[in-house]
Parts: sequence; structure tokens; C-alpha cells
Amino acid sequence: MPINLTILVTIIVQINYLAIAMVSTTLSSFLLVLVLSFFVSEAQRPALTKGLSWSFYQSSCPQLESIIRNRLQKQIKDDVGQAAGLLRLHFHDCFVQGCDGSVLLDGSAGGPSEQTAIPNLTLRKRSFKIIDDLRKRIQDECGQVVSCSDIVAIAARDSVVLTGGPNYDVPLGRKDGVNFATEQATIDNLVAPSANTTTVLSLLATKGLDATDAVALSGAHTIGISHCPSFTDRLYPNQDSTMDKTFANNLKGSCPTADSNNTVNMDIRSPNVFDNKYYVDLMNRQGLFTSDQDLYTDRRTRGIVTSFAVNQSLFYEKFVIGMIKMGQMNVLTGGQVTQAQGTQPIVKGLSWTFYDSICPNAESIIRRRLQNVFRQDIGQAAGLLRLHFHDCFVQAFRIIEDLRRRVHRDCGRVVSCADITAIAARDSVFFSGGPDYDLPLGRRDGLTFATTNETLANLPPPSFNTSLILASLATKNFTPTDVVALSGGHTIGISHCSSFTDRLYPNQDSSMDKTFANNLKTTCPTRNSTNTTVLDIRSPNKFDNKYYVDLMNRQGLFTSDQDLYTDRRTRGIVTSFAINESLFFKEFVNSMIKMGQLNVLTGTQGEIRANCSVRNSNNYNLIQGTWSEI
Repeated sequence: MPINLTILVTIIVQINYLAIAMVSTTLSSFLLVLVLSFFVSEAQRPALTKGLSWSFYQSSCPQLESIIRNRLQKQIKDDVGQAAGLLRLHFHDCFVQGCDGSVLLDGSAGGPSEQTAIPNLTLRKRSFKIIDDLRKRIQDECGQVVSCSDIVAIAARDSVVLTGGPNYDVPLGRKDGVNFATEQATIDNLVAPSANTTTVLSLLATKGLDATDAVALSGAHTIGISHCPSFTDRLYPNQDSTMDKTFANNLKGSCPTADSNNTVNMDIRSPNVFDNKYYVDLMNRQGLFTSDQDLYTDRRTRGIVTSFAVNQSLFYEKFVIGMIKMGQMNVLTGGQVTQAQGTQPIVKGLSWTFYDSICPNAESIIRRRLQNVFRQDIGQAAGLLRLHFHDCFVQAFRIIEDLRRRVHRDCGRVVSCADITAIAARDSVFFSGGPDYDLPLGRRDGLTFATTNETLANLPPPSFNTSLILASLATKNFTPTDVVALSGGHTIGISHCSSFTDRLYPNQDSSMDKTFANNLKTTCPTRNSTNTTVLDIRSPNKFDNKYYVDLMNRQGLFTSDQDLYTDRRTRGIVTSFAINESLFFKEFVNSMIKMGQLNVLTGTQGEIRANCSVRNSNNYNLIQGTWSEI
């Protein structure tokens, strides 16, 4: 005769907490099997933050979740303790300044970061390595499209599933933050093991989490271990009266002193299985931390603990809801402005949400198309980025016109070529491994073009030294930091020999590394050679901070590059970017947004071209080399 789950749960609910502690392992295993396929219905799901989606990577990386789960299945099989480490990593990331992956950021030159904050010192080092391994595997498969913060969220969910807990969908689309929190902010925003329920509820209330969320999320302590100093204040010098005596004596055996380096299981009944036994522990006064045990002592949460102890399905349901809510705390998404972006004022007429109503798919159309373009030829990324700085490659023009056709076909002629160019430049950086960021949009296309003399006067040549570059760009309100950051665009792309052979012939530039110079002479045997070479010898197709490492090793290609490290006014900035990629990304984004607003046309100024190479009147078609009537 089949067992009715409703009747079974009803019977269990009627058992008092002393009897619960004696429920057989066989029955527990049977209940676990019954709920392995647990899901929260759409009606129960918390509302999603703008920019997150249940199917965010469906087109850009459809195999994302299977890559993570398949890899973690092996990792957790080899060491089940890694599950608790990855789950805890997600908590410590989200609670401090939002789920932005900032806990993964290294400090500058070994300096302080969230990882070095006291509450994070016990985070497993292996957890960070696993996340980075997953990132590399995903990038190999899909390119630079998945944020580290999303990888952490999925890994936390899979850690729950692979230890026997509920399976659930994770809303995705987070962006990674560019700054980490201070140690004090980390301490202030993480629940301390010594906190009582009043403190816990007050802290979580500031994050939009209620008492049920607090008790459900605390259930993560059903797996994992703790170091003795996290709870020995309950043992020494006097034993906490809320602690079961036998349990306390056993803990003293594992932790003979208050500062013992030993570890113990957080859940004494089933330490490696994600189930509801943690709550049974609390009902038997066997909670490890004050923050655990006080949930059963406090009248506001005692009933919730009891309900979870007698009904594992209810615990799973509330845990999933709590995780989805927590996973959206202060997230950065495509619809929001990061701290780096928020430092730049926006020109009147531009907006972070300019196309939200008239062409909401504009950026996704461009990104999907460019993803395919870059898979075939990553070199086009540098061309499109340079195009945003100044008009150049014919092939880049063709890509922009192709994007224009696709966007206008979907939305009509409402998106300017100027905005498409800015978005394409941003996506070129992103798909090459650089930062993703929002753009203020709303530019209009110009009705005139600059003369040759105007173009030459406004674009510093490769032969300029730092003094000339700083003077030139100061007229556009660019600071030395802007100049060094924007020069970092040379971390991808190529150059023709003629742009730098004045540093090789007739005499070699003394600021150039000799081996580097000899290799360049092989590529460019004469001053007028038509050959090309990469701008960044370390990672020519990856947008990173290696360009600045080149400069510190006297391997900058242009005078305008290398002199940034020679000149005392910019040398320190080069050094700071070379040792701190996150800082470079932050300043690059700031400067790109600043540059992208130079003398823009908005409102009714200019026009929105029907062809990016032709004004909406008789003019010369730059792509086709013909006159056209639009």
C-alpha cells in the first residue's frame, strides 16, 4: 500500500521534540528521497530585481549550469566539506555589500580586502580556487559573459543539492562589483556567532529579511564545521546554561581550551547532509553558536524552529525563498549604475535608461551579434574600441552598420549610430575579458564631419610624450588618471610598424628594453615595413592590466605608452594599475563614460542616421565609396 505523504507529515508533526531526536535513520532517508525534487512554485517566488532573470544566460551560455554542477559533483564527492565552504562564501558575499562578487577580490599588492577581514579569515581557501576554476571553464566554453557573482550563487545552490537539499532555480544577471568593503563594514554586516536573536533579527531586517528568513537561512548550518574559538565563549570560563550538559562536555573534549585550533561539526546528527536535523539539535539544546541556540530560546523564533524540525519540506520551501531573497540584496545589474559609473555626471539629454521604452532590446541585439563576431575574429574588438576613440578601420564601420540594421529592424529608426558605436566599444571591452558597465545613452548623430586638420589636432599621435598628451587632453578636462586609464585600451589590438619604428631606426630608443627592441626589428626589418605587431606582448587579445606590466618592463610599443612610466606625473598611476586590475577597470570605466560624453548632441540636435556612413541627405558613403541619396 503506497504511503500518503500528507498523512506521514501529519503524524510526524504530532511527535514532540524529544521523540524527534530518536527518529530512525531509515525514516529520515526515506523522507529525503521524497523531497529531492523539491521546487518553489512561481507563485511562491520572491519578486525579481530589475535586470535579473530566470533565463538570463539561455542564449549567451546555455550550458552554464550543467558546467558548474558537473564540476562540483566531482569536487564535493572528493571532499563533501567543500559544499559548506561554497555555501558560506555566497552568504559572506551577499550580506556585506550585496551579491557582487567583491569577496573574491584580492587586495592591492597583498593589502587588505574583504578576504582579510576577521569574519572571513575562516572561509575556505579551496572555495576561492573552485570558483576561479569554474570561471575559467565557463569562459573557455562561452567567453566572458558570466559574472563571478552569478557563478558563486549557482555554486551555493548546487552545494545544497549535492548534499541532499532542495533543488531550485537561481535568478541570474548580476554584475561584479569593482570595489570591496572595508573590514569594519564586513564585521558590521555579518552575523557574529555570539549574536543573540534580537541582534540577528535587527540586522536582517535592514536587508529586507524577516524572522522566517532568519531561521531558514540559519539552517545552512546543517552542514559544515566550525573552529573552536567561534563558540568556546559558551564553554569557558562558565558553561552556557542553555547548552545540553553532555553536548557541552563532548565539545570540551574537542576544544580543551578557549583558543584551541580544533574544529567540530555544526550539526551533530547528520553533518554532511543538508536536512532539518539542525533544528532538532536546537530543540535538544545542542546548537553550537549562541546565534543558533537562541533561535529556540527566543519566543519570536521558537515556533519557526519547531515547525522546521518536524517538517523538512516546510524548511526547504522557506530556505529556498530566503536564498532567492538574499541572492538579490543590493545586486548590480544591467539596469543599474555601479559605484564606478555613479562618479561621473551625466550630460543633459543622456540617460541610463534612454531606450527602455522605445527600444528595450537594443543592447541585447548588439551584444548577441558581437558575441558571434568576436568568436570568429577577436581582433575586431580592438577595432571597435578604437572606433569609439576615433574613426578608423573600414571593417569596424561595416560591423557598426550591420548592428544599425539589426537594431532599426527591431525598433525602427530610434537608436543613433553614435550610441551603437558606444555600446559596441563597451561590449568589445567586455567580450575581451574587461569590465562590463552601463552607458548613458541618448546621443544624436552629427550633421557634419571634422576636417583632416581638426582630426590631427585632436588625436595625440604615437610619438607624443606625456607632457604633450597631458596638455592636449587637459583641454577636454581629462586628468592624468584619465589619460593613463584610457591608454589602457592598448591592452588589445595591433599596430603597423610605421607607427613606432622611429623608436628603432636609425637609433634605438634608450627607454626600450633591448630584447623587446630586437624582436620588433625582426617583425619590422625596415622603417617603412607594412607588417603589424601586437600592442601588448603579454596578453594581446585579453582586456586586462598587462599593458601596464609591459610599461614597467620597458616594453611599451609607442612613445606615448612608454613615457607614461618614465614621467613622474604618471608613473605612480601606471604602477597602481599594474598591481591592481580592479582599480584599472574602475578608472577605465569612469574615463570611458567621461569621454563618451564629449560634445555630444542630444534632444533635437543632429539626427538619427538611416545609414551610419551617410547623412540623411546627399552625402558620400564611406563604406561603399559611392554617393547616396537616403
